[in-house]
Amino acid sequence: MRVIAGALIFSLFLAGMNGPVESREIRKDYHESFEVSRGFGLRLRQGDGDVFIKKWDKDIIDVKIEYSAEYKSIGSGDRDFKVNFRKKDKIIEISGVEKSTPIIGFHIFNIKEYTYTIYAPDYLTLDIDGDDGEVYIDDWRENIELHIDDGTAVLSGIECENTTIRIEDGDLEIEDHKGNIDIDCDDGNIDIFRSTIPDCRIRGMDGLLNIGDTRGDFDIELDDGDADIYRLLSKKLYYQSSDGDVDIELLKTDELDLDIRTDDGDIKLLLEEGISVTFTIDVDDGRIKIDLPSGVITQKDDHWMSGKLRDGKGRVRIRTEDGDVTLKEIR
Repeated sequence: MRVIAGALIFSLFLAGMNGPVESREIRKDYHESFEVSRGFGLRLRQGDGDVFIKKWDKDIIDVKIEYSAEYKSIGSGDRDFKVNFRKKDKIIEISGVEKSTPIIGFHIFNIKEYTYTIYAPDYLTLDIDGDDGEVYIDDWRENIELHIDDGTAVLSGIECENTTIRIEDGDLEIEDHKGNIDIDCDDGNIDIFRSTIPDCRIRGMDGLLNIGDTRGDFDIELDDGDADIYRLLSKKLYYQSSDGDVDIELLKTDELDLDIRTDDGDIKLLLEEGISVTFTIDVDDGRIKIDLPSGVITQKDDHWMSGKLRDGKGRVRIRTEDGDVTLKEIR
């Protein structure tokens, strides 16, 4: 049966190959506007298109979509592109659809341009779902939900209560953010800079995590990805990973609750001079190295150490199996 099926598919392929080579270009431009007011939301399904969302002072959503592609084919089959617009209740829905008929033969398809440029008031909620396209959002003031596969997302100047991001292998860049963030990311890199995040949850796999010049409480779980966290002002930080290394630099705070756990990853913790904590370090096969000019060691053996800095108000707990631990006080 497999031989017969294979012979039939191959025969159909050869039949298609006997036809002429066809070259076609698809060019579609859309421009739509919708009147909105506070309480409205935008729901966008952009596929592989790049998205640029920019705020303006008008109570109007202005949408421009440019799509350009070309394909060459031998055999039968066709491709096309369309955009569906709908205003339902207080939701503006925009969906880009790349359509194709069953293909027999050989096709080469290339998207030359696929962009969404959207001007809208910043009081709209955003619900964006895409595949491989890039998403850029600047200076927004309402909640954001973003789901993309392999594309890059760049959020800058966001100030809202909640931002939820689900991204697979694409990278995420966040800068000058104010508000809570919930992030799930597989293998992409995550960069967060110069932000104030009261409550931040991050779940990642093998990508790199960079957080700098930021304040807030963090709940972080990674798999094999490394993390570099510097000049962080935080009262509560939970960090867990498997094989990734982590470097954390914490600024002085009146109250600190810190828990760091790794399997095989090395841990380096730098505490700004003036922090008051009680600390414990527990390792299986790793080494412990400390440099605490104002610290006092209360217990110590080959795989365990405890002590305090100043009057020991806060808590620091470090646990690793095969990783090394460095704890240092810095000015």
